[in-house]
Amino acid sequence: MALDRPNYPPSIRIVEVGPRDGLQSIPQLIPTADKIQFIDLLSAAKLPEIEVTSFVSPKWVPQFGDGAEVFSKIKKNRMTIYTALVPNRKGLEAAVDADFRSVALFVTASETFSQKNTNCTIAESFERLLEMQPLWKEEDLRVRAYISTCWYCPYEGKIAPSKVIPIVENLFALGVDEISLGDTIGKAEPHEVAQLLDFLLKNWSATDFAMHFHDTFGHARENIKKSLEYGIRIYDSSAGGIGGCPFAPGAGGNVSTDLVLELCEELGIATNVDRAKVKAAGEFILSAVTNAAIAKA
Repeated sequence: MALDRPNYPPSIRIVEVGPRDGLQSIPQLIPTADKIQFIDLLSAAKLPEIEVTSFVSPKWVPQFGDGAEVFSKIKKNRMTIYTALVPNRKGLEAAVDADFRSVALFVTASETFSQKNTNCTIAESFERLLEMQPLWKEEDLRVRAYISTCWYCPYEGKIAPSKVIPIVENLFALGVDEISLGDTIGKAEPHEVAQLLDFLLKNWSATDFAMHFHDTFGHARENIKKSLEYGIRIYDSSAGGIGGCPFAPGAGGNVSTDLVLELCEELGIATNVDRAKVKAAGEFILSAVTNAAIAKA
């Protein structure tokens, strides 16, 4: 088997996004107690990073109005990084007030998607980040950034690598610690993943990037394998495979954390994550989502 994967890294780091990216597109509100229990189960599984919540306006994403409360009540694992998504200076201030030490930013490679997702142009989104930068530097926060629609946009179609390069350049110029490349509608295929990585890795290291795949069209497994060939060591995934982007039609289907763990087991790649506990967490949140839907009906 080793001959079949000469470039695969010996281990990877999983960023569990179920509590945020997984739940943000769920229309019914999940009880705060269920969110806390979900994250506690994920922490017990020894996931190295968990994205807990998003400090967006409840007007746009009502699901996260309880973000600060959730973070204050979870049982924190000292080996786990807990991250909050922040859309602007106000959201960053809220995350700091809630005692987060790690935050995530987001931009997009598609102009149309940017305006529909954040009501601003790509240039304006970077102006927002510039407003946030002094605070995250002052607080010495760890900062990761998402780039949405790196391969396909639900409005513009295929995105050329040339559109992604300047976004990456600008983010690293701002001082972010890592960039997560998003296949927002799950349409990218392995050869397209390779094409973008060929461009990016001419100027940056594989360790600078994470991959955020959706499994909408069943490509996630092969896309991960292709990324592993390039030495990518960080993968975003969602326990139970829940969620997607509420502003991207057809984007449902985050790659499940269990699928990533299964693939790594097959390839002999270490994760140091308890797969049985991740599975239990996924089953719990799927049940909670179902119960919330029944209660709303």
